[in-house]
Amino acid sequence: MDLYKAHKTNPDTFPQYSLKDTLFLYYSCPQKDNILKLYSKHIQFNFTISGKRVLHFGNQKYLANENTGFMLKRCAFLQEMTSDYSGWDVLVFYLKDDYLRSIFDDFKPHLKLNNLPDVTSEVKLSFEINDQIRNCYNSFIPYFGRETQLPEGILENKFKELLFTIFSHPNNKHILAYILSIVDEYETPIWEVMENNYRVNLNLEAFADIANRSLSKFKRDFYTYYKTTPGKWLVERRLQLAKSQLITSKKSIQEIAFDCGFNNASHFSRVFKEQFNMSPSNYKVEKATT
Repeated sequence: MDLYKAHKTNPDTFPQYSLKDTLFLYYSCPQKDNILKLYSKHIQFNFTISGKRVLHFGNQKYLANENTGFMLKRCAFLQEMTSDYSGWDVLVFYLKDDYLRSIFDDFKPHLKLNNLPDVTSEVKLSFEINDQIRNCYNSFIPYFGRETQLPEGILENKFKELLFTIFSHPNNKHILAYILSIVDEYETPIWEVMENNYRVNLNLEAFADIANRSLSKFKRDFYTYYKTTPGKWLVERRLQLAKSQLITSKKSIQEIAFDCGFNNASHFSRVFKEQFNMSPSNYKVEKATT
C-alpha cells in the first residue's frame, strides 16, 4: 500500500493540512489487520503521541510508542499491531525533496555541519527528543479539526522551527547528515534500495517510487548494476532468504512465504519447486536429516 497516497486521499480518516506540497497529519491509526505491508515514497517525520505499533524494516524491529520520534526514508515496511491491540495516535509530517532543499538554505548558517557521521543505509533513523522538540510537535495538535484553515505562514514557521530544533540537537547529527545528502541531491544506490526492501511484496512502480526514479530510469539503473531484470532478481533473492529460513528457523511455510515477500504460501511453494525440484517442506525435511 502506498502510505502517502492512502493518507492524502482520505482526509476524513487522516485529518491533515497541506503546505507547499508537504503533508501534515494527526490521526488515530484505523488499522484492523494484524500486519500491513506499506511503503513510503517521501521522507516522513513521525511522532507517537500515545499508544504503540511495531514496525518491521527487513530483519529489524522497532517499537513506536509514546514520546518516540523517527525519520523514515523512502522504504517499504510492515506495520504490526501489538499483542494488546493498543491504539496509536500519531503525528506525521511528509517532506518532498524540493521543499526540504528550499528551507535548508535558511538553516545552513546556523547549523554545525562539520564532523557529521557517514550516511548509513538504515531506513529508519530514531532521533533524540528534548522538551523543546516535544513542545514544538505537540503545538500542532490543537490545530487539527479546526473548521477554519490556518494561514499558511503560521504552519510553515512552526514547521521550520520543529525541523530546526531536530537538526540542531547535538545527538541528531545522523539526521542532519542524511538531510544534507538530500540537499546535495545524493541518489540512493539501486543495491541499497533493493536490499532494504525486497522482503516486501511490491510492484516495480513502488520500487521505482522508493528509489526516487521514474520506472524507466529505475529499470536502466537496475540492469546496469545487476545485469538482470528486477523480476528475476527478486525471485532469486527471496528464494535465497527462504532457503536459509527453512534450515535455520522454526517458522511455518506460510510465515516464511510472508516474510520473504511472496504473495502467499501456494505461490511460494510453486516458485520454490520450479527452482529446486522439490517443495519447501521436503527441502526442510531433507536438510534437517543431513
